[in-house]
Amino acid sequence: MKAIVLESPNQIVYKNIQDNHLVDSNSVLVKPRVVGICGTDYHAYMGKQPFINYPLVIGHELGVEVLEVGCDVTNVEPGDACAVEPYMGCQEQGETLCFACKRGHTNHCLRLKVLGVHMDGGLCEQFVVPSNKLHRSGELKYEQLALIETLAIGYHAVNRSGISANDTVLVVGAGPIGLSIIQSINLVGADTMVLDVNESRVQFAKKYFGVKNTFVNPETISNEMRSILNGDMPTAVFDATGNTKSMESSFDYVGSGGKIILVGFNRENIVINDEQFHRNELSLMASRNALPGDFTNLIALMEDEIIDTSHWITERENWSALVTKMSIWSDATELIKGVVDIS
Repeated sequence: MKAIVLESPNQIVYKNIQDNHLVDSNSVLVKPRVVGICGTDYHAYMGKQPFINYPLVIGHELGVEVLEVGCDVTNVEPGDACAVEPYMGCQEQGETLCFACKRGHTNHCLRLKVLGVHMDGGLCEQFVVPSNKLHRSGELKYEQLALIETLAIGYHAVNRSGISANDTVLVVGAGPIGLSIIQSINLVGADTMVLDVNESRVQFAKKYFGVKNTFVNPETISNEMRSILNGDMPTAVFDATGNTKSMESSFDYVGSGGKIILVGFNRENIVINDEQFHRNELSLMASRNALPGDFTNLIALMEDEIIDTSHWITERENWSALVTKMSIWSDATELIKGVVDIS
């Protein structure tokens, strides 16, 4: 069968690989219909993703059709359209449950492997996935299902933060993850501000997400926010950049007693001024991936048209053309979300 394979940094090919088949009674053979391309994929293409082992079939934002099910599968059947929860934990790997999985925190399983990152993903004609990682919808289109994983990361972060309609929130980074956070903040009803050095992205947030106050200069944002908030600062800051300097700066943007939620990730150390942290009694938390319930809830919200995703996809391409398009998309500063069609 055909697949998109990262052979090495900056080398992506459309080639034949070995066919996939059901592996046990709880497995499901699926055909990807639409696959979203995200920052992780671009970093892997550019050789900047430390978790990647080449060669690798990329693709973890997936809208799929069920082709065949194992004899013990009851939640889906052939022909169903599903979103894929790409996080493979202890249960899916046949291991004894780790501390996180025992507590239901499968999003940060100690053995976590993500499709298209730590193991082959979905940019292929068909692949096998455990049935519990499929989230069915009878109404959503495949391109909507391919957005669920991105949206779930922001949804999980906002739920974890505990913010309410009484909060004023700053989101740092208006890429897809930042936008998914904003979309979920809008569900809560809190006031949202956005900082991104990319002017086109803050304008996108204004136009499609109703963000009134946006900033592009990290050097002046503190004074600008105090002016808008009558001398106060936001009660919560979400950082969606994964940039060390940006994450450290979040402590300067939050008001006394406020919360900082780090959604972006890197492997570097973050330096915290402990006097500032303690004096203002700040709360710091991380948010990683999403839980099964986040996928289920988002599908329901989209089916009920509470969440509108019509503006999310800004580029579409046939999957075989991704070989030439990848280098263009990876440098496209105005791109929000590109998807490939495997239909």
